[in-house]
Amino acid sequence: MSRDFSEIPDRPGIYAVRHRYQGLLYIGKTKSLRGRFKGGHKAFLWAWLDQYTSEDVRIAVQTIPYSKNPALLLELEAIILRATEPPYNVQIPMES
Repeated sequence: MSRDFSEIPDRPGIYAVRHRYQGLLYIGKTKSLRGRFKGGHKAFLWAWLDQYTSEDVRIAVQTIPYSKNPALLLELEAIILRATEPPYNVQIPMES
């Protein structure tokens, strides 16, 4: 995968980051798969992924047409998270 993410569709969907030996690391949802990686996740993702070789990590994407039901992505992500419990999908408590 190139760092410009040009091969990722610019559509809503679910994405997964998987390591060859450690298994599923992270699941996410977004209104724009390409935008997610080119935008907010880009700095975090590359800093995090740079500790791995490109042969060890894969990113899978699945587009989901959700215009008739925007809650579909949220529901689908929740189902996948409950079933797989990826280690990097953790809620960080907010300080009050």
